[in-house]
Amino acid sequence: MPLNETSGVDVVVVGAGFAGLATGALLAHRGIRVLVLERRPVLGGRALVVKQNGFTLNYGLHYVVGGHASPHYRILKQIGKLDTAPMKPVDTRKLHRWRYGQLHQVPTSPVDMLATRLLTPRGKLELAKALAAIMTANPEGLWHTPVGRWLDGVTTEPSLRNFLLDLCSPLTFEPQPELLSAAHFVLTVRPLLMPKGPLGLYPVGGWITLFEALAACIQEGGGEVRTKAPAERLEIADGRVAGVWSQGAQVKCRAAVLAIPPNELAELLKDTPVPGLETERLKRIRPTMGVAVDLGVMDLQNEKIGTIELPEFAATLGIHNLFEPSLAPPGGHLFQFLRFLTPEQMQDAQEVDWSEELIVSFLETIWPDIRQKIVVRRTLVRPVLTAASHRYDQPRPTLLPIAILEIKGLFLAGDATASPGELSNSAGNSAIDCAQRVSTLLEAM
Repeated sequence: MPLNETSGVDVVVVGAGFAGLATGALLAHRGIRVLVLERRPVLGGRALVVKQNGFTLNYGLHYVVGGHASPHYRILKQIGKLDTAPMKPVDTRKLHRWRYGQLHQVPTSPVDMLATRLLTPRGKLELAKALAAIMTANPEGLWHTPVGRWLDGVTTEPSLRNFLLDLCSPLTFEPQPELLSAAHFVLTVRPLLMPKGPLGLYPVGGWITLFEALAACIQEGGGEVRTKAPAERLEIADGRVAGVWSQGAQVKCRAAVLAIPPNELAELLKDTPVPGLETERLKRIRPTMGVAVDLGVMDLQNEKIGTIELPEFAATLGIHNLFEPSLAPPGGHLFQFLRFLTPEQMQDAQEVDWSEELIVSFLETIWPDIRQKIVVRRTLVRPVLTAASHRYDQPRPTLLPIAILEIKGLFLAGDATASPGELSNSAGNSAIDCAQRVSTLLEAM
């Protein structure tokens, strides 16, 4: 039964991406009644799922970095949904990197590091010193330092420098990895060096199972998730949240969580000024940008290559059925190519259009007959891959807060907040933090 706008709910969450659904599920699990409003007809936000010719296309990384330490796993475990949205370990032997004109397996153990041809003998000698520098660095003094400059003081050996910078793009979607904040680099790489459990996880059945499990938790708690229901305006009275307007009606609430990117946040708040969330500030937050190319391929012989990092192209490639077979039909392979572009490159139509031919031509160097086996092609220009870049001139501490102290009951969630983590990990961590703060506020009211 739909929630009653007149009587209201405890919390309205705007946005049914991962951050919004996770925040709503965590609150519902604590007995708090939640209404999630999503303007699109489907769940998932920028990671929405589309099925075509038996292939499950997910616009974003299919896998979860961090294994059991990831917020995805911890949230599902906390709300008791690991049985309906299970996650299985990534086989690290299927992770590869293209460098120096060759395909290399990504080293994920000390033995691999000694054997890899990604590092010269001198690079291997300096590796231990570089890893020690990463593990012992104090991030607080490095937020406004580009990692390229910081690495100058760590190593001058070219292969080792490339090896460390090559970690950046697939983890941050940053087309110019040397400009990433050194503090963000250090905090992102450390968990990879000392993982607790598997390095990464794959949602069984794809991300849609994760979204549906979170939505089910909200509904089981007496809440509701509405699609095709845009939030139109925030209602504020006497310095506190009073409701959210949607489809011409006001839904009364005691708190609101805005889990939408800065450009949508600016539109929602244009008639409701909020200190610290002025349109000018929100528009200054730069996202990461790029192009996604999905390819469905039939009758390809491949059992070993699951990902290929392409640092020379500022890109990454996933062959996702190697980790989760249900994402492709029998005999099929699902390729997803993500190319990260600067704002200037995004304005160059020729540069953008080149992305699809780039990946197909590259794949032909490994599978010469692949072009004839492609049955699904889908290219999507993504002006927002992640809502906020973590470059040195826009580091995490300068991003949006979780709680808006000037307006009681107003909170933010998503990857534009100053939350730890990268990609959807930052969205998940913001949801955990946001849910705790909202719960504390409601208990005190």
